[in-house]
Amino acid sequence: MKIRLPINTDVLKWARNSLGLSLDEVAQRLGAKFKAEIIQDWENGESSPTYPQLEKLAQDIYKRPIAVFFFPIVPQEETPEKEFRTLPDFVIDELPTEIIKLYRKAKLYQLYLEELHEGLKPFPVILLDVFSLKEISDYTSVTKGIRQKLEISIEEQSSWRSVETAFKVWRQALEANGIFVFKEGFRNDNYSGFCLYHEKYPIIFVNNSMPTSRQVFTLFHELGHLLFHSGGIDFRNTEIIRTFQGYYQNIEVSCNRFANEFLIPQEDFISKIPKISEENFNNLAEYYSVSREVILRKYLDLGLIDNHYYEEMAAKWSAQIKKKKETIGNYYYNQRTYLGERYINLVYNKFYQNKITIDSVAEYFNVKIKNLPAFENVVMEGGKR
Repeated sequence: MKIRLPINTDVLKWARNSLGLSLDEVAQRLGAKFKAEIIQDWENGESSPTYPQLEKLAQDIYKRPIAVFFFPIVPQEETPEKEFRTLPDFVIDELPTEIIKLYRKAKLYQLYLEELHEGLKPFPVILLDVFSLKEISDYTSVTKGIRQKLEISIEEQSSWRSVETAFKVWRQALEANGIFVFKEGFRNDNYSGFCLYHEKYPIIFVNNSMPTSRQVFTLFHELGHLLFHSGGIDFRNTEIIRTFQGYYQNIEVSCNRFANEFLIPQEDFISKIPKISEENFNNLAEYYSVSREVILRKYLDLGLIDNHYYEEMAAKWSAQIKKKKETIGNYYYNQRTYLGERYINLVYNKFYQNKITIDSVAEYFNVKIKNLPAFENVVMEGGKR
């Protein structure tokens, strides 16, 4: 006789409804042999999934730890409405399922970070303890202070001449100051990234499908949101932002201004402004390791070009950009990019200190136990740590 798992059916329903998924959608994602009626029977307690089925359901579809489904009550958690309090309700209500799933995944990473750090801060003082933003802020002063804290000068930044190097160095600098950065292919070009605020474990999630130059900007747009002590979203589609009004629009404008000033300090930029030409836009973008659009925005903010010219050039460049293809060659290499070195090293250090089990390592990396040796060989570059 098949043994029924003692799962909480209320939690099973809650996990599906929290993502806005229908019974048919869940069945389809589980595989061809599954029907909506099977999922309904599980939620009604008339039958239960096998452990492998529950594992797939939890990790691949609902993005929640398996243990949650054995809880006696439905867990209390933050909602997108509370997390993204600087966004209008109508925007949150219309978030697509894939973004809600990524939000849940980010919440899971926050839970993992809390477990791995045993409830303590990764550092006694993190970046958000020292700096903050308001709707009216001295962006020059704040960005200068953060640059000093990150210990990255304009001279160093200008030596990179590569957006890939820029993203890597900025990511390392932020994580060394208590802000974890994760990446994922969002499969939705309207969203470049989002962040979740937390006093101990703030997270930035970046859309790896975006051009790397956009990913660099997203890092600091989201840092702007975190400096407001709130979660936020970086919308690739500017038409969405234009529907915002009052406070909500002010916050988005502030985060963009912060990111722009951080990446291209006005004091430094003014000393280098050449004549208006596409060649010079390209040269400045390479110098600061940012996108041409960020350079163009700087010209616009300084009143050197008008909105019509800005929109015309931005549209031209947008049409030239080919969508970045998701890397599908090696799952382990992708995971190394998505999780980041600091998080991966944190997990392995806890394991080799005998503070977590091999099962936990597999869960933290979303890799099967039998595949962990291959995963470690890849992420540690041939096993050299």
